[in-house]
Amino acid sequence: MKDGRILKGEVLHQSAFKIRFKSEEGKEEEILKSTIRRITFKNPGVKEIPKQEKIETPTPLLETKLKAEEPKPSQEKATSILSNRHSFEILGGIGKSSYESQVANFHRNVEQYGTILGGNGGFFYNSPDRKDSNAKTINLRYTWKRFVGELGGSHLNSLESVNNFGTIVYPDLSGATTVTQAAFTPGVPYHTISYKQLNVQFSYTAYSRSGLEIRPILGYYKVWQKGKDDSTYEISPKDPGNTDAIDWTIKYGTSFSDYLSGPSVGAALEYKWKEKWETRWEFQKQFLQGNSIYTRDQIAYLVGSFFEERAALNNQWKVNSQSISGKLVYHWRDSVFFWSGFQYSKLTYKMEHLGGDLDLNGSPFEAYINTVLIQSLTQGLAGNSTAKAIFVGAGYSLDFSKKEAQ
Repeated sequence: MKDGRILKGEVLHQSAFKIRFKSEEGKEEEILKSTIRRITFKNPGVKEIPKQEKIETPTPLLETKLKAEEPKPSQEKATSILSNRHSFEILGGIGKSSYESQVANFHRNVEQYGTILGGNGGFFYNSPDRKDSNAKTINLRYTWKRFVGELGGSHLNSLESVNNFGTIVYPDLSGATTVTQAAFTPGVPYHTISYKQLNVQFSYTAYSRSGLEIRPILGYYKVWQKGKDDSTYEISPKDPGNTDAIDWTIKYGTSFSDYLSGPSVGAALEYKWKEKWETRWEFQKQFLQGNSIYTRDQIAYLVGSFFEERAALNNQWKVNSQSISGKLVYHWRDSVFFWSGFQYSKLTYKMEHLGGDLDLNGSPFEAYINTVLIQSLTQGLAGNSTAKAIFVGAGYSLDFSKKEAQ
């Protein structure tokens, strides 16, 4: 052969441009004479001098025509697989997550504006300190021909610690004047903040070839975020030079909750190779709306008595969210598979309404003006929430198409 191979066997038939050849192993195939360097014919029972046959080389026009007549790969196999596809799958996973809530950050900044405008003491906050925590996820998937329906959810946690400092203002023991003295947190334990997501989505296989599948997605998302810190204490030592001042211990508690929901659009890309391996990617954009509630309690303790101050905010939001997720899947057996992957979501907030009790001093008119001013100033404080996690897990699938074919 012109490519260096030597084939041994029997020529069953030949034409001007190709031969029908049967190898010593019994395999038959057609070979173009243009790919052959020479043919040596030999009678197995008689020793004779090998003869070289002249090979007719086809013209370029005929060779092009012959190649055009060769069978070409088609989409029939891929179309057949899609038309027969019918399965159900469940997967679950655990991992580590990191989550930052703009809801808590926003309300802390609003409280700082209230501290400045109220003129009656208040607190300022350092940047939060965060640690990763646990995460879990589950997903149900139903596939029928080109259609894929999914229902899934994730629960991501993170640990957060926030130090604050400021001043408190109170009447002194004589009642004749007020005292302003510093307050601070000597140490703040970590508390848990959580991000929960539930989504349902439908997709359609618009493109499938050579193991690659692309599907547009339509879905609906619900997101819950919450956190509670009721273990922080502040200390406000009195001025030693003022005998009418008081040492205060203040228990500081905050909590927030945020609920969002809305439609989503996106695309899924899946690629299968070497029979057992598969990658899955999803890119989605969510259009969410909802509200958040933030409360702050300060309970100041004195010997034998205490007083409590409470502030609450209830805000309405419009949120644009982007998310990306990826999975690497290994099909261990027909029904059992293992996977690892990641999830990343970024939620960008825009405030639609600021409401609640800011506990501002002054006349009703001054309080109203301060509220409007705070709402105007805090429009730019709305930021981003981010949630990210890595997972490992396993899954189980049922292939109904095999049962239907039996």
